[in-house]
Parts: sequence; C-alpha cells; structure tokens
Amino acid sequence: MVPLFVPGWGAPSSLYRVPDGWAVLEAPPFSAHYSLEDRVGWLCGEIDRRPGRIVLAGHSLGAALAVLAAHERQDRIERLLLVSPAGLPLRKPVYASLRDFGRQLRTRLYPRDDAVRALAAVAAAPRAAYRLACEVRALDLTERLRALDVPAEVIGCAGDTLTPVAHCRRIAALARAPYREVDVPGGHMWMLGDPAAFAAALS
Repeated sequence: MVPLFVPGWGAPSSLYRVPDGWAVLEAPPFSAHYSLEDRVGWLCGEIDRRPGRIVLAGHSLGAALAVLAAHERQDRIERLLLVSPAGLPLRKPVYASLRDFGRQLRTRLYPRDDAVRALAAVAAAPRAAYRLACEVRALDLTERLRALDVPAEVIGCAGDTLTPVAHCRRIAALARAPYREVDVPGGHMWMLGDPAAFAAALS
C-alpha cells in the first residue's frame, strides 16, 4: 500500500513531519486554474500515478480533498485518515484565523521557512487563494460523507477552533467512521505543537 498525505490550505509539504514510508504531496500553486474542483482532479492524478492501493490522509482542506478523491477513485483507496478535516461549513471568522497565524509565527510554532513559503504562495496569486479559501469555508460534504464507501477515521484536536471537536465528530458520524481526539497544543495546527503525536496518529 502507498500512504499519501495531502496538506491543508496554503501549507507546504515540508510543514508536516510524517513517519517513514509516507509521501507528503506538494499542492499545486494558487492560480485561476486551481479551484477546489481542479484540486480534486490534481489529487486523482497523483493517485493514478502510483500503483496499488492507497492509504490517503489529509489535513483540513487536504482531508476534504481526500474525501472527494475517494469518490472518484474508490477502487484505489484502502482507507482514509481525516485530520482536523474541513468538509462542513466553517464558522470561525477569517480575521480570527489570521490572528492565530500571527500568534503561531510569534511563538515560533509555525516554522519560519515554511511560513515564508506559504506567504509567498498566497502573495503570488492572492485572489485565487482567497477564492479557494471561500470555497473551503462554504464546503458541505454531508451527502458525500454519507455515501462514502471507504473505511475512514477522523482525528480532531480538543483546542481546535477552526474545525472544532463538534465539527470533527459530525464528520465522523456522517462517514460512519471512528473518531479519535488529541489534547495537545497548537489548535488547528496541532501537528506542529506535538509532532510525535501526529506521527503516532499516522502510524
């Protein structure tokens, strides 16, 4: 089996510390040609390039993309691991998320080099980045999750205010998937607050 990990919105692949054997995909750049639908096509292409069955994991937007790709490539997906997943409408105001990002930079939770890469990607195509963010915030995969015919597991974080516990539990219930919760620092970016817990979750 081939384990693939899909990053969240704007996150470079280098941000995620995964166990040996995992491949973290580098998401396409923001541009007018990469809507949510385009990114699903990109992920399906990444699956098609690899032989055998795929274990597909993703964080936030990456988890939502994993669900959508699993519908397109159901015969190729062994199981899904949805980490703090998007996929239901998000209620947290954008300004609050920006404030959290600033705090993560000040406290060095978000590594400087990765932050520079993420900000440069947004600066290169700010309108496209904003449009994708709006698509993700409004996304409602209720019916797709109910129809999911692939084994899945959902992991939420107790301190996450973007995809909070109730949100993650709802996604797990819709997908008929077991739910696991971590209580570590970092909120939505808990994998940076406790890389060992993140690696253990993937293992």
